[in-house]
Amino acid sequence: MSRNVSSSSVLIENPSVKFSSAPERPPLRHLGRPSLRRSASDTRRRARGEMPRVLLLVPSYTRVVEPSPERSSFRTLGLDTFEVMKRAGTPIGLLRIAAGARLAGFDVGIVDSPFAGWEQERRVVDLGGGSSLVRYGLDDTQLRALIEDFDPDIVGVQCIYTVQWGNARALADLVKDIDPAIVTVTGGSHPSGDWQYAVPDSPFDHVVINEADQTFTALLQALTEPDGDIDAVPGIAYRRTDGAVVRTTARSPYMRILPKRQGLDERLGMMPLPDFGMLDMRQYEQPYHSSGKRVRDHGSWAQIFSTIGCNVGCDFCYIPMVNGPWRALGTDWFDLHLAEIRKQGVTEVLIEDDHLLHDPLYAMSVCELLRKHDLPWVDDAERRNPNFRNILAAMRSGLTCRALIKAMADGGCYSVYLAVQSANEDSLVESGKPRLNAFQQATGEIVEMFTEYGIQVTGGFMPGFVNPPEQRGGEPYIESLEQIEKTIDYAVTLMGHGMAYANPFIVTPLPGTKMWDFQKDYVVRHYDNGWSHEKATMATDKWSAEDIERMRLELLVRANGPDKVTEMVRRGTWPVDA
Repeated sequence: MSRNVSSSSVLIENPSVKFSSAPERPPLRHLGRPSLRRSASDTRRRARGEMPRVLLLVPSYTRVVEPSPERSSFRTLGLDTFEVMKRAGTPIGLLRIAAGARLAGFDVGIVDSPFAGWEQERRVVDLGGGSSLVRYGLDDTQLRALIEDFDPDIVGVQCIYTVQWGNARALADLVKDIDPAIVTVTGGSHPSGDWQYAVPDSPFDHVVINEADQTFTALLQALTEPDGDIDAVPGIAYRRTDGAVVRTTARSPYMRILPKRQGLDERLGMMPLPDFGMLDMRQYEQPYHSSGKRVRDHGSWAQIFSTIGCNVGCDFCYIPMVNGPWRALGTDWFDLHLAEIRKQGVTEVLIEDDHLLHDPLYAMSVCELLRKHDLPWVDDAERRNPNFRNILAAMRSGLTCRALIKAMADGGCYSVYLAVQSANEDSLVESGKPRLNAFQQATGEIVEMFTEYGIQVTGGFMPGFVNPPEQRGGEPYIESLEQIEKTIDYAVTLMGHGMAYANPFIVTPLPGTKMWDFQKDYVVRHYDNGWSHEKATMATDKWSAEDIERMRLELLVRANGPDKVTEMVRRGTWPVDA
């Protein structure tokens, strides 16, 4: 039962767990204990005149390796094994919260486990039927040694992907094995959207819900200061001694960043510059990043941001919930950010803004700064339905689509990701997306324009929409296999306009989104072998999960051609060459 315990808090008296990681995983040893409200080791550390120690970790990741689906395009190519790609990046979320924690006086370290052990792979879980979970990153012995050497009072573990939840909770179990008195905290997209399950389903003492830049530091202070009170920290959840789950506030706080009203120092106080010196940047010198081949053969690459949040509110996306509304950090802030990462040996960047082109005039300024600092970039933003006020302002200033694309090219942009998603207007509109994404002629012209200026386009497509009925008791919208065929044809058409790569990601119910409560009833996979966007998570009376997986592989092969798909499998990343 769930009920309010105050005007702002939420209590779940008998929490249940409906979804979790693979049942074949080893059982956790530290489930169900009350959350620690204080850091006991911190008291001893302060007595020695030292500051509390906080270790932030990205858990080692796993991916599914299994036989290719029968009667699929992969089998036709002679590819009998299907492998979910490795997906990881520079941990900008941890860098953000580390900056605030250090400013507050905490001693903070970061370990990026997937990249620290990128070439280490081994099968860790047998899922049956020839399927396995393959782990990449540091192993438990290495992680244990790093944790023991750092000797933390508090450990924070990032979980931005639902498919990696099993690895995050296993790492928390390892930390509690080392010392049950270490306070464990998690945050990111998955525990933010799934906090009701994440708290009873893991050894984490606390879940930081949604944007963590201010909340995480406030939690650290509540855990370590003599008069600290975790119930006064907004936007967290924990376990009481009776097993009940408490969320301290029903709503999470978001930073009010307003460059037009706030000076640079005030914004730096809220959002300090991420210090990439906390990472071993040699880990990011690979010739390929998540979007394809790099243009520089020296130095490291890094993911960065010039804006945070998104205010479009697509039903299937949890970015507006986790990161809040769209906010520009200001070109003065971004200028300093670029100067600092250059000092750390970064020679090219991926811009991870969720909606860079929300304000085209601001985007133009961002492009100019990237050119100033000689940082070629990949705009990995999803271009959602824009705020028309800003678009109209840009048009009144004389900005055209061609001028904007030319400015991007002049600023060093060599690759973009266009979230086209579907050829079917109903699939888009009923999930909160603009129908204009399905206007194939206009999209083709835009692809041609990017190509003309030497910018390669990866097009994102989403088969398998399952949307709620318009009215209670009505029929849900379930995209048919025939409609998905139209999306495959759309991808083929855009490749004819010069698109470099067609990337299909299967529609997946993400915890915390508007779609979550509806779509989870169609789930047929646990967190480990679903939720990767390369594996189907849902099944309906119109199609099975295997049907959707075959359609995804059909789009890959028919749009990109056998040679590119074979190269993609060989590389383990998108076959996009600069």
